[in-house]
Amino acid sequence: MKTKLAAALAAALLSSVALPAHAATLVTFMENPDALNSSLSGTQVFDFNDLSLGLNADVRWDGVGSFDRLYIKSSDQYGGATDASNPNGSLYSVQGAGTSVSTSTLTLDSPSSYFGLWWSAGDPSNLLSFYYQNELIAQYTTSSLLSVLPDSYDGNPKNRLLNPNEPYAFINFFGDETTVWDEIQFSNVSRSGFESDNYTTRVEAWDPLVDGELPGVPVALLDGSTQTVVDQEDLDGTSWAEAPPPGLDSVPGAPAPPVTLLVLFGVAALARGVASRRSRMAVGEPVC
Repeated sequence: MKTKLAAALAAALLSSVALPAHAATLVTFMENPDALNSSLSGTQVFDFNDLSLGLNADVRWDGVGSFDRLYIKSSDQYGGATDASNPNGSLYSVQGAGTSVSTSTLTLDSPSSYFGLWWSAGDPSNLLSFYYQNELIAQYTTSSLLSVLPDSYDGNPKNRLLNPNEPYAFINFFGDETTVWDEIQFSNVSRSGFESDNYTTRVEAWDPLVDGELPGVPVALLDGSTQTVVDQEDLDGTSWAEAPPPGLDSVPGAPAPPVTLLVLFGVAALARGVASRRSRMAVGEPVC
């Protein structure tokens, strides 16, 4: 439910994350609590498993782009998605957390309007930024996305008792018909860590005529400096839920969400990340 308290928390978030007025619209969708990959077809996935532990510089993602630098860790309670080859968790990327990397930049070979990642152990210091031709398009924190999720997303999905106070979820980012990006930055702005895995992309935008329904559960919409919590009921009857009308020009191909969706953005658990970090500090655990 969207409340006055949520609106007040939203205002506090937006004052701490200074989104530019010219930022274009993005919609984000969550997969189910146990999903570690996107269900969108025709994608390419980068899972870090072929990299060395520690610092890796000038990492090439064949056919997609290049990372300036990455810091890679073995699976633990904070990160490392499980798969058939790594049932206990795979290697994963981290920014911050006492490593030599606070920001990693992915420069794409071709502009894209879709990106997904498994965002694990989310805390308020994790920052994800999208750019096009060096201009900031959109910026998200874990607080603005993962904190609106129900408790079923809390804790590492391989064992929900591992780090149970922080959310883990696969997130899809979709650009509208005017939105593409050619650079993505993964940053951490404090001593905690930004843990993530299974980076997923494709050049082609989501097309309802080809791809069907958007995968996952609607979470948030961003337009300019306005972030909005949305759910499927908000999107029903809009071009995000249906094929665009004939003749709609789309660059690169996704429909434009209507202005009527730009309602208040609620953040239900800004305090949850703070409480989690305090509880970890109280028991002497690292803050990640």
